[in-house]
Amino acid sequence: MIFDQNQILKIIKENPLNTIKLLFLRKGSFIQNRIFVSNWDLFDFLEKLKPSNDFDTLLIAARTVPKIVETRSFMDGKLLRYLGLITYDDDKIPENITLFYKSRTKLQKISSPFFLFKEPEKNEICDNPTVAFFTSESSSDSIAENIKLAEDAGFSISESFVISEQSLKNGINRMTELLKDVPQESGVIVFSDSSASLIAKLEEKTGRSVLSRDDLIISIFNARAEGTGGKLKLASAVVAKEKANFRKKITGLSRIKGGIGLKGPGETKEEERKRILKNKEKTVRKQLENEFSRLDFQRKFRKRSRIGTIAIVGYTNAGKSTLFNALLNEKATKESSRFFSSIDPKIRKFSLFGKPVFLLDTVGFISNMSDDITDAFNSTFSEIAAADLILHIIDSTEKGWEERKKSVEDLLIGNGCDKHSIVPLFSKKGKIKIKHPLRKGLFYDASDPEDITKIKQFIYEKLTENEEE
Repeated sequence: MIFDQNQILKIIKENPLNTIKLLFLRKGSFIQNRIFVSNWDLFDFLEKLKPSNDFDTLLIAARTVPKIVETRSFMDGKLLRYLGLITYDDDKIPENITLFYKSRTKLQKISSPFFLFKEPEKNEICDNPTVAFFTSESSSDSIAENIKLAEDAGFSISESFVISEQSLKNGINRMTELLKDVPQESGVIVFSDSSASLIAKLEEKTGRSVLSRDDLIISIFNARAEGTGGKLKLASAVVAKEKANFRKKITGLSRIKGGIGLKGPGETKEEERKRILKNKEKTVRKQLENEFSRLDFQRKFRKRSRIGTIAIVGYTNAGKSTLFNALLNEKATKESSRFFSSIDPKIRKFSLFGKPVFLLDTVGFISNMSDDITDAFNSTFSEIAAADLILHIIDSTEKGWEERKKSVEDLLIGNGCDKHSIVPLFSKKGKIKIKHPLRKGLFYDASDPEDITKIKQFIYEKLTENEEE
């Protein structure tokens, strides 16, 4: 049961008319409610509301229910199973309800008269049911992002919990306690804020596989890698992670016993693992060197040809590929809302008002990438750094775009890109309610031919300035 209709009716009737009621529930049981006199007060409260193990459902009741922007992201960030919006009449009788819930990994919506509401059937089986743990210090934005990462990697979050920093310091007993009632079918645990040693302990104690944020990214790399460069990025990230973490320590007897006349024992399992990793690393490094040489040759050819290069960069899913296709006026690369929809950079030559230009579409970045993951993109950073102009695509309709903008720019500058070559372009112009002032760059809509022409003119002028210098 999601909620008891009679109980909700009673709570709404007890509260003053023309107020907004926010009800907290956990597994169908009412926990508490709060009253707000304006949408502003409600949104301010929801903005500061931290995810908790105490509730999994929010119901908002009002004469005119306020709209929750980016419902999916909001629900993921608060770890909600259900979000219900209820309208009531002058007699404080509930009239209609719109219920949002996730089925598999998709957001579903049911709208109906309140007292005719029927709960959605629960007979749908999730693919790869997964438990997720987040620390109490995690922001709603980071939680929503990590859930999307898990889903893009092929997992379905069936249960989610918040764990305090103090509990982590005291051990993993609290985590195993929370897992008691979780079916063994959810054999995978996603725990983004974790160390390799903690992951190893949790795996040993629970008997379930535990994945970190890096594991999710590597899993997505594995699914997206198509060309040689992408596959090498995957291999580099995997080897670096295995070598750095070495979390599953293998101890025990030697594989080869020391015989008569031999000094000491033979190779232990741990020594064998180190040797294998070292050989893997050597092979991947050699392949990466060959790939660097190939890309370096291409860059030198472009420089000799005196043809300018424009790199399109940005946070993953910001709209890079959409702009890339719009500038070329063709579907040159796949557009997707998934993270890391492609990890292989695409480069195309096109005519810009009669001037030949190379256009580079790069992989989308993400915040808090470990050094192991970042190092796998060295060749991509080299391509971007060699560009004459770097267009940084920013989706300013996304909450927290300022932090994402800074995250990408810090990553670029930290990997050899000239900050003066980076120009911010703010996508999805039509969806921005309040445009913030710009010191540099411009707003645009990739579907608006006039905006695309403005961007082309801007690029042309910048390249011409560089040639005159």
